[in-house]
Amino acid sequence: MFKYPLRALLLTLALLALAACSRHTEEVTPGGGTPQAAVADGYKLLRDNDIDGLYRHALPPADYAAMRARWGLDRNLSQFSPADRAQFARMMTLLSAPGAQQLLWVEMKPRLLRARQQYQARLPTMLGMLRTMADTGVQRSTRLTAAEKVQALTALGVLSAWAEKTDWLNPDKVYQALGVLTATAQKMSFRTLNEALSMPYPEAMKDVGHLWSGVKQALDVYGLSIDTILDTAQIKVLSDDGNVAVVRTTFDVLGTPVTRDSTLIKQDGRWYDRDTLLHWRAVLAKPAAAASVARPASAAAPASAASAHRVATPAVVTSAHARKP
Repeated sequence: MFKYPLRALLLTLALLALAACSRHTEEVTPGGGTPQAAVADGYKLLRDNDIDGLYRHALPPADYAAMRARWGLDRNLSQFSPADRAQFARMMTLLSAPGAQQLLWVEMKPRLLRARQQYQARLPTMLGMLRTMADTGVQRSTRLTAAEKVQALTALGVLSAWAEKTDWLNPDKVYQALGVLTATAQKMSFRTLNEALSMPYPEAMKDVGHLWSGVKQALDVYGLSIDTILDTAQIKVLSDDGNVAVVRTTFDVLGTPVTRDSTLIKQDGRWYDRDTLLHWRAVLAKPAAAASVARPASAAAPASAASAHRVATPAVVTSAHARKP
């Protein structure tokens, strides 16, 4: 049993997110026939946990093929110490063991109760401080337009209010979330960091589908349903000159309307999100570093967490970063 289970759990969650990236379950048509369809299809793929499908949808075929060919070439296993790798393997073994939820709970419960006594009253203040920092970051951003800042601040306000009133240390909810974590770990196809970073692309895609589904289930335990939010999407085309279009999506987030504007561009008769496309083309234009993890020639390890985040993060908690095409 781990001496520091909570710290180990956090490390494992971070490494799981870094190790896996997306999945593909059915053939997806690149782009959208209209700006509205392009946005709507993206939300559907996100709801269906098909993040590889989201890549296929968000990138023209040539760009998607280049992204897959580049996959894993920047992965550097040396950034993880032997202790990190050993801890990862031990925690994956523990999380995937029969009865893992109950075994972990026996050790965590006394520490959770002590943490609840010590931090429960201070959590809202701590979360409020984090919100102030996030608000300041948005207000000082040079990449967001004035309208986008308003949208981002509105979303932050709604999510912060939810976070501040949520009983994060409630034993029943922590137990449920632990069940989601262990069930998700048991679905993963790897048990060591080396295995995670050397998985073939399709296998990595399947694993991240499980990971994203687990994240949504965990949030649902605490009263935030990403699927319900995505289902409320109301999409309106604000402008369309035949080559560039601006689309606004309005979500119902816990009873409050939250909007997100997207700029789309037309490529070869199909519509694509401009920021995603330009981001990946910038990534692909940089020389790739040699991968430090041994893997079969046909295999591809997941891309960097930063790159994956730009495509996979739920649209309801981010704001588009408009750039000139």
